[in-house]
Amino acid sequence: MPVNFLTEDQRGRWGRFNEVPDFTQLGGFFHLEAADRRRAMAANGARNQLGYAVQLGTARFLNCFLTDPEDVPAVVVDYVAEQLGLDASALKGYGEKEARWDHQKQIREAYGFEVFEEHAFALACWIYRRAWSNNERPIVLLDLLTHRLVEAKILLPGISTVERLVSEIRERVALRQYKILASLPSPNQKDALEELVTVAEGRRISGLDRLRKSPTDVSAAGVGKALERHVELRGLGASAWDLSAVPAGKVAALARFAKAARAKAVADLAGDRKLATLVAFAAVMEPVSADEAIEVFDLAMGDLVRTSAFKAGKERLRTLKDLDSAAIVLREVWLAIRDVAADPDGDVRAALDGMDLLAIHAAAEVIGELAQEPDEDFHDQLLQRYATIRRFLTKLLKVIDFHAGAAEAGRSGGGQGARRGFELLEAIDFLKGLERRRSPVRPDEVPSAHLSSAWHRRVFPKRGEKAGEVNTLAYTVATVERLRECLRRHEVFVPGLPKWGDPTAGLLAGAAWDKARAMVCRDLGLSAEPGADTQRWARTLDFAYKQLAAGLSGEESVRNEWLRIEKSPEGKDHLVLTGLEALDEPASLTALRADVEARMPVVDLPEVLLEVHSWTGCLDAFTHVSGEAPSRREDMVKSIAAVLVAQAMNVGMRPMASDHEPALALDRLFWAEQNYIRAATLTAANATLVDYHATQEIVQTWGGGELASADGLRFVVPVKTINAGPNTKYFGKGKGARGVTYYNFTSDQFTGFHGIVIPGTPKDWYYILEGLLEQETSLRPTEIVSDTAGASELAFGVFRLLGWQFSPRLADVGSSTLYRADPAAFYGRFNTMIKTRVNIGLINDHWDDLLRVAGSLQTGAVRPAELFRYLTGGGTPTPIGRALMELGKLDRSVYLASYFNDELLRRRVNTQLNRQEARHTLARKIFHGQKGELRQRYKEGQEDQLGALGLLTNVCILWNTVYTARALEQIRAEGKKIATADIARLSPLGFEWLNFLGRYNFSLPEAVREGNFRPLRTPGQR
Repeated sequence: MPVNFLTEDQRGRWGRFNEVPDFTQLGGFFHLEAADRRRAMAANGARNQLGYAVQLGTARFLNCFLTDPEDVPAVVVDYVAEQLGLDASALKGYGEKEARWDHQKQIREAYGFEVFEEHAFALACWIYRRAWSNNERPIVLLDLLTHRLVEAKILLPGISTVERLVSEIRERVALRQYKILASLPSPNQKDALEELVTVAEGRRISGLDRLRKSPTDVSAAGVGKALERHVELRGLGASAWDLSAVPAGKVAALARFAKAARAKAVADLAGDRKLATLVAFAAVMEPVSADEAIEVFDLAMGDLVRTSAFKAGKERLRTLKDLDSAAIVLREVWLAIRDVAADPDGDVRAALDGMDLLAIHAAAEVIGELAQEPDEDFHDQLLQRYATIRRFLTKLLKVIDFHAGAAEAGRSGGGQGARRGFELLEAIDFLKGLERRRSPVRPDEVPSAHLSSAWHRRVFPKRGEKAGEVNTLAYTVATVERLRECLRRHEVFVPGLPKWGDPTAGLLAGAAWDKARAMVCRDLGLSAEPGADTQRWARTLDFAYKQLAAGLSGEESVRNEWLRIEKSPEGKDHLVLTGLEALDEPASLTALRADVEARMPVVDLPEVLLEVHSWTGCLDAFTHVSGEAPSRREDMVKSIAAVLVAQAMNVGMRPMASDHEPALALDRLFWAEQNYIRAATLTAANATLVDYHATQEIVQTWGGGELASADGLRFVVPVKTINAGPNTKYFGKGKGARGVTYYNFTSDQFTGFHGIVIPGTPKDWYYILEGLLEQETSLRPTEIVSDTAGASELAFGVFRLLGWQFSPRLADVGSSTLYRADPAAFYGRFNTMIKTRVNIGLINDHWDDLLRVAGSLQTGAVRPAELFRYLTGGGTPTPIGRALMELGKLDRSVYLASYFNDELLRRRVNTQLNRQEARHTLARKIFHGQKGELRQRYKEGQEDQLGALGLLTNVCILWNTVYTARALEQIRAEGKKIATADIARLSPLGFEWLNFLGRYNFSLPEAVREGNFRPLRTPGQR
């Protein structure tokens, strides 16, 4: 492991003045108290007196002494000299005198500074413990160590000392962890693992290459292949290994390297590292492969269901004319019979004799054949796919061990979801036994509680030749269809899986929850006592309703001009909210916007990225997947930039490649992509951009970062993949029409601070919380905006518990249901429109469980999307889910009252969503290659490419922001006045001056390389 992990620039900045201290820093570190001045003046002569005082301030400011005490900014010397009444020039020559060493010793003794060598062993132990439990990069450990030294007043040693210490300890930690992991497999298992990196006879790729590729075939055969892959990975024996001695982060990092690196690179690893890497790969991939196999099953069954529904719909349309004709015949017969029956002397038999009985019988046959029960849908068409389902069913039930009864359900006394899960497991056990059964199946021994009425009629027919028998084919298809539904609702699950496991397994419980309860309540500002917070929220609702009622009262001073009450066609009162009118754009804003845009330099996207890196160092976040020191290859920044541009613009590597530049050689670019571009490095680089952008002065006129929005950007995925889903609205029609949603989060400062890739278009609000909890920037939004699709009651409840304001934009808001907490309260003209009560008792009964959910979400113990999918129960919420929904009704009603009453709230929400949509427009412009389609087969590739798109979008925003500020400075310098209100309505989302096509130059102009800005254009210049 290389010792040197710092760049020359980073070493040069260690323990020295890199910037001139500002006035606050001078006062905080270089101000001399009376005792300080007395000690300084005790030195012999003005030079030593000033030198002593300067070294004292330096030790306070830098936590070290300089090799040359005179190497300090002039402003420091002037500030200290003035306090001592000395001339600043007196310091000259002090660094050459031996007295400086005596002064350092005196300062250490008088002010409690200690030398590093006396604490080296204790600090080494601290680094060892930190490196063992956290998979942190060397530079992070160095930063943490520096902070610890400063806190303890231990003087910083030379940079080579701490750099060598951190590197050596990390190497010792790694070697010990490798040894532990390598000792876990048996000799036979070790042989099997090592064979993974060799190419077996008759094969073209290694076992490692084959097993780390996610399945892409969504079909019955694909389910079988995915299950075979899981069986092969399970055969490596990882489930029997105890990896608890090694931190999970280190195991994940080793597995990530095994998944990304070439098999030969893994085979060439020395010592225990090779086997440890393969052990980590097997341990991580075993549950992942099971997850992916179930994912293929879910998608394949989804295709069968959709195809069956489509065929059923076509068949229904095709037969409607025949059904109508037969119905008309029978209606005429019935009318004739009714007329005859109404006559006391009428003879029905005589009336029938005069009719065409053959036609009547034929009509009855047609109706019997074509008419459907109200609950009929696609069951017959799906039943015809039995042979397809049978191809994978036996292996699925044999390989995957399904469970029911989630942890939350057990604590809450079960529920319909848990009951349905156990009913399905009983049916699955029965199915497993059918293959070995030779005797006929009796109806009374068939578990049928999970069957819908439509399937029940097919499994137990009452008419026809099979009446009284059991249709095992229909039973099989019905059970498999229900299995998919229960898996999606997490009513059944596979323990230990990331996606298809028990979503409540990580919830705080028992002693752990008892220990954490007080801290969770303190952090969230909630009471552990049921009722205290619900009463407070109920009072807030009452106040909001009274304000709304006052606005409808007709009094001019408080009148709500945007809201009115109208009668519906059914005679019921309902609220009508007038839409927002577009804000007037003053001529000064139009002129300012045009003036700024006319001055923006025209530049290619690659140069934008490199220039922004020169300001922020964002590309330094891209470290090698092995976790070792950064590569010493020249121009690695250029290679990484080329890969990011290729991915973000969706044009592939070849347009970026150059035979004349080693950094842009095609094989070098693919190598950089494989080893440097991944979720962790993209997230770190993006955080650097967002944090830097937030420090720009102009940004504060746009927002403080407290407001954020979440919305989805849809991408068609025309290749075979399991990480895509159907939606005819966004992705078109047809079996292969699938896509993903890039659910991204945008601050009121225009930057995107997180993004999640979601197959298809599931419910948005499942993922809002996930993005907010996982983001790693310095922004801490407190109000979250979404479109109507995210406005669920459960979402309102969760956000209220966690202390966030959820502010969706609501369509058809006047038809929304309003709930009351106080049944006796009177709210004026719209009192009769608030009839339904919030079940406060249910909230209070489950208050401790609600706190437990909130605490578990806050600490990251559970995945929000999967937990919410479970709590909603596919339309039948769990007990905790119902309590959350009641709390959501309360909070949603408060929000609705404010939404009706506050134009500024509505406009704020609308403005933020417009910013998000404009950001999407910029992202679409960047992602222009290959018709804007995402053609990555694997989830990791999709996340990396869309992560690169999010990063490059932020790069453009930051570049636009900086040059907008420069343009404003130039406009002011020309004597023009600029209104702050106009600046607040400017946007850094323009792109007319950014070139995305045809030119991919990865060299900055010399002036820009030296730290200068590009010259602005002159208005009117093309």
